[in-house]
Parts: sequence; C-alpha cells; structure tokens
Amino acid sequence: MIEIVVLLVREFPFAFFGSMMVGMLCAFVGVTIVAKRVVFLGAVLTQVSVLGLTLTFLPFFPLPHTIGSLLVTLVTVMILSQLLTGKKIPRDAVLGVVFASSVAFRILFMQKAARVDVAEVENLLRGDILFVTPDLFYVMVGAFVIVLGANLLFFKEFAYVAFDSETAATQGFHSRAWDLAFYLLAGGAIAVATHMVGDLLVFGFLVLPPVAAMLLMRSVKMIFLLSVIIGVVSPVIGLILAFHFDVPSSPAIVAVSFLILAFAWVANLVRTR
Repeated sequence: MIEIVVLLVREFPFAFFGSMMVGMLCAFVGVTIVAKRVVFLGAVLTQVSVLGLTLTFLPFFPLPHTIGSLLVTLVTVMILSQLLTGKKIPRDAVLGVVFASSVAFRILFMQKAARVDVAEVENLLRGDILFVTPDLFYVMVGAFVIVLGANLLFFKEFAYVAFDSETAATQGFHSRAWDLAFYLLAGGAIAVATHMVGDLLVFGFLVLPPVAAMLLMRSVKMIFLLSVIIGVVSPVIGLILAFHFDVPSSPAIVAVSFLILAFAWVANLVRTR
C-alpha cells in the first residue's frame, strides 16, 4: 500500500493531490446543497459544465475549455437562482428541464466537433483523472482558495440560510442574495472540478460525504468537518484500490465514498435503536 502511495505521488502528483482537493471542496459545498434540498442541482451543474466545455470545441465559441465551462455554468446559475425561488414551477421540474436540455445539446454539439475533440470530451465524461495537466491543476488551486475561503468567511450566513432559512429571513438575512452568492461559488467550483476530474466524481462528492456526515453528526460544524475528512480520505483509498485491482479511478473513489456512507447508515441505525 505504501509503495502504491509513493508511486502515485511520484508519477501522478497532480491527480493524487488534485483529487483530494476536489473531494474536500465538493464535500464542503455539498453539505449546503444537501441541506437546501437541491441535491439534483449538483447533477444539473455538472452537466451544464460539460455542455460549456463541449461548446468550446466548436468554431463559434472559441474560448479556452475551462473559461467556456465556467462562463456557461455561472450564467446558468444566475438564471437558476431566480427560477428556484419561484412558486409557479416546482424546483425539481426546473432542474429537470435544465438537466435534460444540457445533455441533449451536449450530444448534438459533440456530433459537430472534430473527431479528436469528441474523444477528448468523452474522456472527460469518463473521469480519467490520472492525466491532469499542471495548468488545470493550478486553476483548480485558485478555485479552491477562492470558493473555500469565501465559504469560510461567510460560513455563518451560508449555513444559517441553508439549515434554517425561515428563521434567517425573520432576522433580516436576505436569503435570495445569499443563495445567489452561494450558487455562484458552487457553480464555479463545479465547473473547474468537472473539467479536471469528470462529472461522476464531482457529483459523487457533492452528495455522498455530506449525507454520511449528516447521519453521524448533529452539530453543523461537525457535519462540515466530517464531510471534508471523507472527501479527503476517499480519493486516497480509491486511487490505491484502483491501482491495486486495475480498475478505473473515478468509479473506485466514488465506490469508497459509498461504502463509507453505508457504514454511516448502519451506525446511525444501530444508534437510533
């Protein structure tokens, strides 16, 4: 096991540390997403991010891949932040429309991209994290610092609005403004992370570590802390198992997170009985 870790750090340092960074950030942001009961938003934004990435392979959208993905995701977030607070159309319906449309247009745009570009997009969708480029890794570092720093700086506001929005509103918190700020930060993190490690890993860490932490902890701060710990540990164990058993890395990492969640569910079941 130690030999595999040494090999990963020596041969694939950006994948090793990048997956830990993505796991930590998505697990932290995911707690608020789960608490706000918009889990499907994570799946939607990963697909929107891939749609933005796909657009950059077309002649009429000549932007760097990460910038295109980030731009499309942030514009979508601003629109969704208004639609999700409306009363006429249910949240799930709004997210379902965006999800289905994103997948459909992504497929259509891929058909018009060059053959080599299509292969690159499909490789991204499979989540092959072992060949993360240094440039993309450092972009992720910047996103990590900005998003996590802003969430820690306004931790009280984001957590209050997420876990007790009605009380927050009565005490003068502008929920819609805080929601928009959080969604923009989350969208930026998801866009960059999806480009780096794929949509499966990103969505998995937006959901699995937070749910496991909520099953085991009662304090809001401890939920965030445990979720982050799971987000850091799972990629390490998953990459070791992927190398040992010669299986794809992203599914292995998500599987480890699921097993931790299963343990948390059993532990919670025993405790409540």
